[in-house]
Amino acid sequence: IRHRIRSALLAAAAALSAPHALESASGVNLTASEGFGARHHGMALTYAAFGQGAEAAVNAPAAMSDIDDFTFTTAHAEQFGMARFDNFALVVPWHARSTLGFGLARYAVSGVERRSDAVTLPSAEPDGLFSTADWMVSGSLARRFGTAAHAFDVSGAVHLLRRELDQTGAGMRADAMAQYTREGRLRAGTHIRGLVPSMARWESGHAEYEAPEAVLFVAVRRDIPYFYGSLQAGFETPGLLQPGARSSARLEGERGITDPASALGTSKAGAEFNFDFGLSLRAGFDEIAPSAWASSARLGIGYNWRSILAVDYAYAAHPYLDQSHRLALRYTPSFPRFEGRAFRPRDPVQVPQERLRPVY
Repeated sequence: IRHRIRSALLAAAAALSAPHALESASGVNLTASEGFGARHHGMALTYAAFGQGAEAAVNAPAAMSDIDDFTFTTAHAEQFGMARFDNFALVVPWHARSTLGFGLARYAVSGVERRSDAVTLPSAEPDGLFSTADWMVSGSLARRFGTAAHAFDVSGAVHLLRRELDQTGAGMRADAMAQYTREGRLRAGTHIRGLVPSMARWESGHAEYEAPEAVLFVAVRRDIPYFYGSLQAGFETPGLLQPGARSSARLEGERGITDPASALGTSKAGAEFNFDFGLSLRAGFDEIAPSAWASSARLGIGYNWRSILAVDYAYAAHPYLDQSHRLALRYTPSFPRFEGRAFRPRDPVQVPQERLRPVY
């Protein structure tokens, strides 16, 4: 099976790149980095959180190992007053130590002005309007080694993209993620975006790719009985390996690994408090530099009813564009003949041979 998957990825990469040479670009297949659901956005985090819902299938595949439920997530986002992002994810904990995840998303912008390339006098009125859309299908697999208290999780994810602009295009990306959890409450790890580099090929024959990128993160979880709940907090860096824009408020283009001060200032931090009765409060900063706090604030709230139905909302500010709003619904089926809660099978019990001997 592994050989077939590897062969399929290589064949897809060859189909995208041939017969034209690939051109290096930035922001290829960004739909895969938008983030599913609303919970993570309320904390301004993507990877540094313990998994709860099916959005982990795309956001942080290794965190699927935290989820023991057969569960769905669907979400709608209104971004910057003009973009819409709809997504659906499913997590299937089919094995005691392995988890499958699936995702489907559509990112669309309507009312885009079309202007002719001809050299003429500028006109206040566009030649027309058109819409754009990205369609993405994702699949992920996570594996846990060790116990929940001392666990090492590894995962991989593949994203396939169909793009409809003024011309059509297709793309793909494969990611990897690894994390270590100590005592069930302290976590550190890394996410490698584009382990198989992001690639896209357009109808015109133009092909482009984006080099791999890496993010580091830490997270902590602690019960606080005095307030009848538990606290989660996380920190994650921006991309460290490649040059590119990391800030929405100012120019930050150096590689994070060669400019630690800039990487620290554009890192993310957030927290979530889960009350025992189901309410969750979230807050974070997309950039922890004090000068960016007003425009990088993230807020979120959610409610989980009996681990069956949950609603999450997230708000995000922006220094120049309109605010963004996300609303997500999580559902775990619970019926007499199908119980989605605690769906994950347990490890088989190992009985010593001497205990299997008959006793007379």
